[in-house]
Amino acid sequence: MRFKTFPALMLAFLLVPITAGAQEAPPRTKVLPLRVSSNRLGTEDLKALTDAVTAKLAKYPTYEVMPVPADDPMDMLVDAGCVELDAECLSTIGAAKGADRVLYTEVSEKDGRFQVLLRFVDVKTKEARSPEGGVETREKLGDFVALALEKVLGPEPVKEPVLAKVDIETQPVGAEVYLNRDFVGLTPVSLRLKDGTYDVRISKVGYRDETFPVQVEEGRPASKTVALAVVTVPVAPTPARPEPRREVASTPFYKTWWFWTAVGAAVVGAGTTAYLLTRPGGSGTVGSGSFTADPAQAQLDVLLRQ
Repeated sequence: MRFKTFPALMLAFLLVPITAGAQEAPPRTKVLPLRVSSNRLGTEDLKALTDAVTAKLAKYPTYEVMPVPADDPMDMLVDAGCVELDAECLSTIGAAKGADRVLYTEVSEKDGRFQVLLRFVDVKTKEARSPEGGVETREKLGDFVALALEKVLGPEPVKEPVLAKVDIETQPVGAEVYLNRDFVGLTPVSLRLKDGTYDVRISKVGYRDETFPVQVEEGRPASKTVALAVVTVPVAPTPARPEPRREVASTPFYKTWWFWTAVGAAVVGAGTTAYLLTRPGGSGTVGSGSFTADPAQAQLDVLLRQ
């Protein structure tokens, strides 16, 4: 059995995070969130609401969330020499902390409903946006505060995934690349993938397929090189060519020489016999013939008598 050996198929891919361009992003707006204030909620509830406010703010990439001051807002009001926490007072507090915006949240209770008041103040212009509303139960306060913030800040932005660059190369080139069963191109190919695990399959005529997982993690570059094993392919022997069949021509019996020779002999013999036996005599009698076994008399074997 003969074997044909193919060269090894080399595979290499590199995972590189896609970074922003050289152009610097504009500075973000600094937002100072104050502790949520209420005379109807306990310490744990106020802390949970304050954490919910800061978490919601953090989802807006244009804002830089400053640490929440440990002081109670009422104490800060006194320190600022204010009478109430209105836009003027909040602007003064924000300027003292180096903030661009100040967010103050207050929860009260009226007629069995929890009332929520937000004040989002521009430190420079002292412009304030103050959505209000209420809910029936304490458990819904967190959701209501999140919705009130969206009225001030706009819809929560959808986070753009950080893609990773994936380069796949093979030697020789031109191998088919499949990602999760989807054809993505012939090597070399360059892909941009979200974080997650992907199944990669490399296929090329004459080479064994190779399948392996690729783990892509956001912000964590990785590199890997895979060498595929040499493939040996048995070569089947060339089958022998069959001998051509010889056609033997058959001649019908009625076209052969021996057939017509026999027919001619039979016809002559029958004619002679009929002549001899039916020749009429002079007296009207039928002639007769006789034969002898004596060779000396052979010339007289046929006698015609009247």
